[in-house]
Amino acid sequence: MFLTVKLLLGRRCSLKVSGRESVAMLKKLVSERLRVPEEQQHLLFRGQLLADDKHLSDYCIGPNASINVIMRPLEKTVPEEAHQPQPLWHHLGQVLAKHFGPQDTEAVLQLLRQEHEGRLQRISLGELEQLAHYLLSKEPLAEPAGERGPAAQRPGDEEEGEGEGEGEEADQ
Repeated sequence: MFLTVKLLLGRRCSLKVSGRESVAMLKKLVSERLRVPEEQQHLLFRGQLLADDKHLSDYCIGPNASINVIMRPLEKTVPEEAHQPQPLWHHLGQVLAKHFGPQDTEAVLQLLRQEHEGRLQRISLGELEQLAHYLLSKEPLAEPAGERGPAAQRPGDEEEGEGEGEGEEADQ
């Protein structure tokens, strides 16, 4: 069977494998074709992380399936005396503390963390891939289908308001 293996940044390849192939062997093939070291690969099928000791058939991966590859960064040893940057929540807490009391600051931070976690849980791999592509290529981010901002106009909205109020600003 053929599988499509896709990196988050858009590179992809087709690999011919059998259902009895191990995930570890698939990682080796991906390493050869896409030049991504095996130890940096996370393979995902339908959002599920594939374990090296399992076989493709264990995950019901069939012909023409698409496998996503996420590269994990190499771990670096950092000297203990190196200054670690403060997390975003720490900086946000400092800003909020200028405007709120200690209890209110904590309450707002807790609500923001919960909302942030909820949004992270709902993000799809496709949206994550689109965001990574945008951040790395600086191309305009396409608006997902069906989602419109509050300022977006429907076709025909502009026709209704044309002529009304446009000249008023110039007269005043």
